[in-house]
Amino acid sequence: MTGEALIAEAKTFEKKLLNFFWRQGVSHAEAEDLLQEVYLRLWKYSGRYVRSASLSTFLFIVARHVRLDALRSETRRREREERWAKDVAESAAPCNPAACSRDDVRRMMMCLSEPLREVVELGVFQDMSYADIAEVLGIPLGTVKSRMFLALKKLKERFNGKRS
Repeated sequence: MTGEALIAEAKTFEKKLLNFFWRQGVSHAEAEDLLQEVYLRLWKYSGRYVRSASLSTFLFIVARHVRLDALRSETRRREREERWAKDVAESAAPCNPAACSRDDVRRMMMCLSEPLREVVELGVFQDMSYADIAEVLGIPLGTVKSRMFLALKKLKERFNGKRS
């Protein structure tokens, strides 16, 4: 069976495959990505497919392997990020805020949560207005202001803690 024919037939199971991913706690966007990966693998392995079992059985085997691969990849990515953040936090040298380089500030920023870090990155390093940041992140203007205030407060505490 050709890859095109196999994928065309597999498309009839699309909703079932999406439901399979959603029930495993995957977001809608990630489920769509995983479904595309299933189609890619069907194309790649279409020459190996033999009609000894139903196509749905084969599809769910492929879908399961795609999901397991995604979980492994996510786990490895998270572990790398945690190690990197720990290394950065430990290597952040004490500095006077006025004398800190941008690299020093970026290392200090790794101690901020992702939402706070995004606001500082866009506002300070990308020189965006609060209104533009709100539009980019899809959050209210007041949320941008409060996140910036909290982020700068935490950075100040971090700088003060490093100097003492």
